[in-house]
Amino acid sequence: MKKKLLIVLLTAVVILSAIFNNYRTKIRWPFRKMSFLFPFSNSIKTAEQNAYLDLTEEFESKADNFSQSLDVYKALKRSGYRLTPVSVKGSKDDGHVIEKSNANNFASFSLKVPNVVHYVFLGSDLKFTLVNYLSYRSVERFIQPEQIFVHGDHVPSGPWWNRTIDEVRNIYHVERNSSISAPNGQRYKYPAHISDYWRTEILLRFGGIYLDADVMVLKSFKSLRKYAVVMGRENSDALCNGIIIATRGAPFLRLLLEQYRSYKGPDEIWAEKSVINSDKLARIYPHLVHVEEKSLNRPNWKERAQIYGGRYNWSQNHAVHLWIRLWPEKEKPKRIEDLFNKTTTFGEIARLILFGSPEIRNNFTKAAQTNSSKV
Repeated sequence: MKKKLLIVLLTAVVILSAIFNNYRTKIRWPFRKMSFLFPFSNSIKTAEQNAYLDLTEEFESKADNFSQSLDVYKALKRSGYRLTPVSVKGSKDDGHVIEKSNANNFASFSLKVPNVVHYVFLGSDLKFTLVNYLSYRSVERFIQPEQIFVHGDHVPSGPWWNRTIDEVRNIYHVERNSSISAPNGQRYKYPAHISDYWRTEILLRFGGIYLDADVMVLKSFKSLRKYAVVMGRENSDALCNGIIIATRGAPFLRLLLEQYRSYKGPDEIWAEKSVINSDKLARIYPHLVHVEEKSLNRPNWKERAQIYGGRYNWSQNHAVHLWIRLWPEKEKPKRIEDLFNKTTTFGEIARLILFGSPEIRNNFTKAAQTNSSKV
């Protein structure tokens, strides 16, 4: 009789523990710390739940103030970064309009991605070009971010940068000192791997939208900002990290970042961690990332001739990645006037960004002539 009663009691405890664990992982339960009442609750969690809670634990203490978690400007300042306003128009240096979230709890990731854009500009030999100018202009026209943060070891310069800060609002330079070594001490094989690490770490800590400086935005990202993480497919077995939209503390970003603890130094493959493994992780943890199959990175780098030499139907694209470093030198744009009547994908999207319409412009308007004289 006593054995039967003991079995019944143990069964009841296990069932109650399962119910307790289910509610605890779905909502921010006020009695979350009462786990000692249900000793089996932790042991019966699924592997996904274990990983999920472990990855978000350090962010939960700051999850109560949602508007504060969206204010990347203030978060960067609190973290000790030196922010230099290089183009501040229409906002005060100490305050910004932050979109209010309707999220009920942080762990659900229904919280919107902050409407800010991050670029990485790293290396004294890197030039700010016409393509970079068009990228910033496209962000201003279609995303209309609260701020644009340029992370790097120096402020860009040159005629196209000067024109950019004259025409685009709320650009801040975030001073960062680059490291030549990965977290495990291995020296980075390519400078691009430093940028790969930075962009992931920036979004993990602060959230927002990361863009490579040759990405042209073609429509609002608002519909994509409801997901924890968004990446675009590059090809059948790879995602591209040239565009990442993410909430602060997203577990998928932590998984990406943890790879750098096993960086291989001289044996590291160019796109293994940033592109190939992003796809592998997305297939293992599809609930942690939303993949845009065509709207962010098509045409892909293998199809790039459709950008500078053909006409791709980009009407459904949120953005087009130009892959500019792979273009033939003769195809790279030199003057803005050359884009007015260029009958290619690049010509069309450049005119959309500059004038709001992809239509060919055979004659310079007075405004266009005035603008082109700046460079």
